[in-house]
Amino acid sequence: MKPIFCYQVPVVVGSGISGGAIAMMDSDIVIYDKGRILGGRVSSKTKDSVSYDFGATMFRDLMEVHWLGGETEYSISEIWSSKQVQFPTKPIYDQFHFYPTKGMSDLVSGMMGKVKPIQGHTLKRIESPDKETWNLEFYNSETKVSEWISTHNVILTLPIPQILEIFNRSEEDPKLERWADFLEPFNDYRRTLVSYFYWDKWKPNWKSLSLDPSLSIPITTTLERGIDWEYQSWESIKYPDEFEKGSALLVQFGSKFSEAHYEDWMDENRNPTEKYKDYLLHGLREKFDAPPPNLIWNHRWKYAQARMPLLGKEGPLRLDTESFSEWKSLCKETRITILGDWLFGSKIERIIGGIYFLSHNGLL
Repeated sequence: MKPIFCYQVPVVVGSGISGGAIAMMDSDIVIYDKGRILGGRVSSKTKDSVSYDFGATMFRDLMEVHWLGGETEYSISEIWSSKQVQFPTKPIYDQFHFYPTKGMSDLVSGMMGKVKPIQGHTLKRIESPDKETWNLEFYNSETKVSEWISTHNVILTLPIPQILEIFNRSEEDPKLERWADFLEPFNDYRRTLVSYFYWDKWKPNWKSLSLDPSLSIPITTTLERGIDWEYQSWESIKYPDEFEKGSALLVQFGSKFSEAHYEDWMDENRNPTEKYKDYLLHGLREKFDAPPPNLIWNHRWKYAQARMPLLGKEGPLRLDTESFSEWKSLCKETRITILGDWLFGSKIERIIGGIYFLSHNGLL
């Protein structure tokens, strides 16, 4: 089918952290996304006027890039300030970590600025009719029909498994095959199960949990890698005005538990199945002496985090590597740029700082 429109600007697929950072650096783009709302992993949800975060719950302000033998440190807040991106934040956990006071999704919408993503559009195929053009087929979830558009440059920010599915549905193309071969070693993601608990008239014994909501920079999270209830975030400490009498807890479960219980974790309304409702209630009672919550909301991330990012999981982004040089060459030669946590790691500051650095140095 002939494309209905040819964009003279890059087309970005994905409106999460990477998509928002790209929009912050260059508003002269078009963004398509399959979701109904933007945000990706930095998502906030509202339930009965109470908001909470169920993906990332904070970010670190500082990050480093090592390139051409030099070392450069960046402040994410200073990057935002330089690009006129504004949204209120508060420190949390320590003096280096922050969170948006209106929810983590405010982080992405703030970076989007004037760019309004075209939501509800799933990329199905990508084809190249000539050396200068890419045709993209999107499925519109509202109209239930496919739409073709054309562009000269594509930026994909999807998880690798979804990208490879798109390539497999597309006509054979040497450029897509080169990308598929390059991405394969990094195509390893962990699943993560999530539960959110809300009590309208109960709070835990903060002292017994070694937490103090009255601190100027409160600690809200605990992380015990490898156990089932791996990451716990008391969202009610982050948003105290919304939880005057009650409390709310977010739990992200460990990798082994998430893999083992992924399939029947929740029903179509994101309520826990009876099997897991009993398990969760028992865990809350055992760990926090908590009564049954007024709300349990379950979620699951199929591609929560890339396990083996090209630039590592933590520490500086080290760009003086053969694999990064190959990535740069592929982007230039194919007119397809592929970004995301498979490249930078899952930490928000590495993704935003990395995209800022690439754009600032003409590498994006």
